[in-house]
Amino acid sequence: MTDDAELADLGVAGRLADGGQGVVFRLSRPAGMLLKHYHEGVEVLAGELARLIDLPAGMTAADRRLVMATTAWPSGRVFRDGRCVGLLMREAPSRFASRLAGRRRLLELQFLLYPRRAMWDQLKLPSGAERCWLALHYLRLFEVLHRNDVVMADVSMRNLLWTLAGGPGVFAIDCDGFRITDRPAPVCPRDTVGWADPAAGPGEATLDSDRYKLALLTLRLLLGEHAVTPEDVRSSAALRAVLGPELTSLAAAAARPGRRPPANSWMKALTGRNAVLVQRGYVPGSHSDGRSGSSANRSRPER
Repeated sequence: MTDDAELADLGVAGRLADGGQGVVFRLSRPAGMLLKHYHEGVEVLAGELARLIDLPAGMTAADRRLVMATTAWPSGRVFRDGRCVGLLMREAPSRFASRLAGRRRLLELQFLLYPRRAMWDQLKLPSGAERCWLALHYLRLFEVLHRNDVVMADVSMRNLLWTLAGGPGVFAIDCDGFRITDRPAPVCPRDTVGWADPAAGPGEATLDSDRYKLALLTLRLLLGEHAVTPEDVRSSAALRAVLGPELTSLAAAAARPGRRPPANSWMKALTGRNAVLVQRGYVPGSHSDGRSGSSANRSRPER
C-alpha cells in the first residue's frame, strides 16, 4: 500500500542532486529514505504514481524480491496543500558509489561507455566477462519488469547504476519514469538524448520501444561504445565480427520496429554456447573502425 506523507512532516538532512524534474534530498525523518521533490510546473498524476508504487505487491515473491533489490522503487507520495509534489524512495546501496576526484559519485552506466578519463583513475572498470555479467543483470531486470507489464521508458546512462563490489550487480534509479503498459506516465514523459526509439513518437513508451532501448543498452555495454546502435551493427563489418552471428542477428532484429527481441533472447545469447564475448575475454573499444562517437551532437559524459 502507498505510504503517503505530508511534506511538512519530513525531516530534510541534505541536498543530494538536482535533475531535470526535481531535487533529491536525504531525509532524517523517516531515516534512510530519500525525497524527490518535483520542480514547479512538473505535472504529477498522483493516481498513476500510486498504481506504480503498489505494483510490486501483485508480483510473484521472486519477481518482487528482484525488483526491490535492484531498483529505487518509489515507496510513497509526498503532498503539500493536497497536491502531490514528490515521492519517497530508498537510496542506492553504498556499493553502487565510489569516490572519484575527491567526491562521492554514483557508478552510472556512463563510466562504462567512454574511454577512461583522468578523473576516473581510481575506478576499477569491468573486464569483458564482467561486462557480460552486468548485461545479464540488466536484462534480467528488464525481463521481470516486462513480464509484469512495466516499461522502463526513459533508459539512459545516468539512471542505470552498476558495481563490481561483492560481484557484478546493477541498480536502477528515477523509477518514477517507469510506467504500466497502456497507462499514462506518472510524471511528464521524456527520452534521454541518444537513447530514443527512432520509430516512436515523442514521449511514446511501449514494450517494443523498451526492447529497442534494451538493445542499445546491451550493445553499448558489451562494446564499450556510447553511441552504437543496432543500425550501426547492420552496416559495420567490424562490429559484426566482434559480436558474432547470434548477437548480430539480435541486433538486426532490434533495428526492425515490431520485431525487437525480448530480454530473454539476449540472455540466451550471452549464456549459451555462442557467448563469444565471455569466451574471448573481449576488450571494449578494440574493434573500433572510426564509426562510433563521431557525431558531434551525440551525448557526452559528465565530467
